[in-house]
Amino acid sequence: MAGKLPQALSVPALQEEISMKHLRYWPLFAFALLAACSPGPEETLAAVPQDERMAVPETASDDLSEQEMATQPASCADELGAEAAQVLVDQCLAISPATRPPCNAQNSCDMIRDEIRRGCGFGDEGGNPAFCSEYQ
Repeated sequence: MAGKLPQALSVPALQEEISMKHLRYWPLFAFALLAACSPGPEETLAAVPQDERMAVPETASDDLSEQEMATQPASCADELGAEAAQVLVDQCLAISPATRPPCNAQNSCDMIRDEIRRGCGFGDEGGNPAFCSEYQ
């Protein structure tokens, strides 16, 4: 009996248990090494010159001021009226390869006209509708 050790105390089992315990901690050890090697936030900011850093405004407002709203283009329907805007939209849809806006009366008239001009400039201009001559 003295010659046999219980399985829990045998040398191979004890060695295997010790090696398994160490394997369990390898990911933690690797993470600690990687974290220790990375620069801190102060070092990262110091590496970028002051003039290259992006300026962040102190206060940002989601609301547009009245002046900003006045500079935004109105919809073409508001600018020309519904009927005239619809004529532009129909011309745009007839010539434009775009499947989505800008051929929409809610966009600015300039945007619609630019799309018509672009569409009229594609390919052989001999087959273009008569209204294309206004945009050349």
